[in-house]
Parts: sequence; structure tokens; C-alpha cells
Amino acid sequence: MANITSPGIGSGLDVAGIVQQLVAAEARPVETRLGLQEARAQFKLSAYGNLTASLSEFRDTLDVMRDIDKFLVRQGVSGDESLFTASVSGSAVPASYSIEILQVAQAQKLTSGSFVDQDTAIGTGTLQIGVGANSFDIDVTAGNNTLAGIRDAINAATDNQGVLASIVNADAGSYLILSGDKTGLANTITITQTGGDGGLASLEYDPGNGLNALTESIAAQDALIRIDGLDVASDTNTIAGAIQGITISLAGSAPGQTTSLSVVNDTAAASTTVTKFVESYNQLIETFDQLSNFDAETKVAGPLLGDTTLRNIRDQIRREFSTTVTDLDANFSTLSEIGIELQLDGTLSVDEPQLATVLADDFSKFGQLFATTDGFAVRAFDLVERYLDTDGVLEARTKGLNDQVKGFGEQREALSERLASLETRLLRRFNALDSLLGQLSSTSNFLAQQLDNLPGVTRPGR
Repeated sequence: MANITSPGIGSGLDVAGIVQQLVAAEARPVETRLGLQEARAQFKLSAYGNLTASLSEFRDTLDVMRDIDKFLVRQGVSGDESLFTASVSGSAVPASYSIEILQVAQAQKLTSGSFVDQDTAIGTGTLQIGVGANSFDIDVTAGNNTLAGIRDAINAATDNQGVLASIVNADAGSYLILSGDKTGLANTITITQTGGDGGLASLEYDPGNGLNALTESIAAQDALIRIDGLDVASDTNTIAGAIQGITISLAGSAPGQTTSLSVVNDTAAASTTVTKFVESYNQLIETFDQLSNFDAETKVAGPLLGDTTLRNIRDQIRREFSTTVTDLDANFSTLSEIGIELQLDGTLSVDEPQLATVLADDFSKFGQLFATTDGFAVRAFDLVERYLDTDGVLEARTKGLNDQVKGFGEQREALSERLASLETRLLRRFNALDSLLGQLSSTSNFLAQQLDNLPGVTRPGR
């Protein structure tokens, strides 16, 4: 029969409590050390997360400034937006133009004759519908030879070249309406029919061949505008490239009426972008300081105090904005010369009047100061992008810290196994001691009884 033991029953000792305290004493310094090390690692991970976020925001600002078309915004000002609007790119030059809109582009629309209703059977055969140089066929059978069936077949055709079919139910009957979804003469619609019972002839339209069963309610038409007396045609109402960097969107026509189009530098937008750049840079400097400073009053250090990675990033970024742009033929080559000054605390400030003067005097060169190959925004963006890259220094440091945190978990698992083994050994030893003390106590009691029974022996107190 197996022995049944109960720790402490032989000696009266609290064996379980003693073992637990010994195991806890063994675990306490290790757990404290692991806790402190993990807290420091997590603190640094959070700090690197803040640094990455601030660098990402700064990179996004630089991304706008390094693209001359995004940074140097120009405006197209229409003299009458009910006739046209204009959008411009950075390649457009400030100038004024006289615009006359002779006609706008139109998509063709055809209307059939009147039918009793949309369920009226028209006929069978094949409708060939042409859109400019392209065409597609619609097979009309007894199953779809109604006005509604033909409409649905046209709209469902997978090779439809750009014709939308609809039905208008008017007082005089039902009418099939065919509309082109593209404007311009190049998208003129023709309809012919072959085979079947000939009933589809009521839907033919090909004026060049004398087929006029349908009525043209709106003619296909190209847009025609006159720019400074020069005619420009387009099959759409969006005219791009007639003037470099300018896209004109037509809204109406007014033959004989000229309207102005002016291209102006949007200095306000450029100034706003510069302000955002300075604010983003200053926020980055503030992040550097918060993460690396030491507060003498509270004795609290930033999580990355003395961190070489942060120090190198900060120093290299500052160095980029303290150099000159060498490949720029302008009256300025540094930030200070356009009104962006470096302060004693490492932040930047903007001299608004000086900046406004530079923008007004040399808008293009100002943009190139940031967006040329050697420009401030181009160089700084490339630098920050390398830091944020998936194989960059920040990712490497973050991965190293995550590996440390993972290692602490593994050390805790190893400690747990070691403590379990220690607890087993201690219980075994204390159980043996408990058993021995129990035996000694029994022996002591037995001897005391025997001595009490010896003749002439008087126990103390008796």
C-alpha cells in the first residue's frame, strides 16, 4: 500500500508555507530584474514609435515640397465660370488669354417613332449599331423583339461601344431613345438592320445612306474654342494641352463673346506649405528634445537620453538644412536668405515679409530651392526615407527591442520551470525532515514512557 504523507504532520512545521516562502525568495530578485529590464525596453519601444510617427509626418510635408507641381501651385482664373473653368500645373507660366467658346462638345441622341407601348413587337433580325469606327450587333428574336426587349439587349451587350438605350412613355405612345455616352463627331451613331422579317427597319439610322427612320434630337458635335484668335477643336469639353500646363473645362458656349483666362502664381498656397514645413520641423525637434532631455528638477530622463541613433538622426537632419543648394542660379541658396531662420533652441521661424518678397520676385526659383535635385526638400526627404525604410536603422532598433521583450518572456518561462523544480526538491527534503522529526518524537515519547515505568524513578513534578 502506498504511504500517505501530509507535510508537517510529523513535526508540526508549516512545510508548505516554508517552501513557498523559500521559492518566492529565490524568484523575487530575478522577477524584479526582468520587470525593470522589460519596462525599460517597452519605454524605449514607445519612444521609437513616437520618433517614427514624427519623422513620418515630417516626410509627408517634404514629399509635397520636393514635387514642383505640388509645391508651386498656380491658379487658372476664369472671367466667367458659367462658361469655363481652368486648372493649371507647375509647367504653366503666368499669363493672360482671351477665350471665345463657339460651341461645346455634345453626345448624339436619337429618337424612334411612336409605338403603342413598350411591349409592342417591332420585328426580328440583326441590328448593327455603329459608334464612329466601331460597331456591335444585337440579335433580335421572337423572345426579345419588343421595344423593351431591344432596349435591354442593347444595354446588356458586352461589346456595346457606348450607346445607352431608354424608353420614354409619352401621351402619344412609347419611344426608344438611343444616347451616345461619348461626345464628339468621332462618336456619331449609325444603325442598320439585316435578316429577319424586316420590322427592324423602323429603327434604322444612317443618313449617309438615306436611312432616317430615327430622328436626331441632339447632333454629335465637337467643342470649338478660340484662344487669342486661334481655333482649337476637341471631341470632349475638357481641353488639355492647347496651352502648356493648362486644362480648360467647358460649361457653356457664347459665340462672339470673349472671356479672360489668367494664370497667376498662388503665393498664398506656397507660403502656407512653407509654414506647415516649419511647424512639422519644429514638432520633430520638440520630439527629439522630449525623448533625450534630462529634467534637473524632477531628475527624470527621457527614454532615449544618450541614444546614439536619435542623436545621429537629429544631427544629420539639422545639417541638411544648414547647408546651401549649389545647383540653383538664383539670388538665394540658403533658408535664411528666403526668411526661414534657425533659432537658438534648434527650431525654425519664418520672416513673413521677407518670404512674401521672395515669392513675389522669383516664384520659380523659390520652388527649385526645395525641389531641384540638390534642393532642401529632396535631400531631406531621401534622408528621412532611409531612416523609415523597412531595413532602416529605426526598424532595426525596434526589432532589437521587440526581440528583447520576447526574450524576457522566455526567461520568465525558464524561471518558472526552475522554480517548479526547486519547489519539488525543497518539498522532498522538508518531507524527509518532517518524517525524521516525527520518528524522533515517537522515539522520545517511547523512551519517556519506559523511564516512567522504571522502579524508583520519580519524574520531576510528581
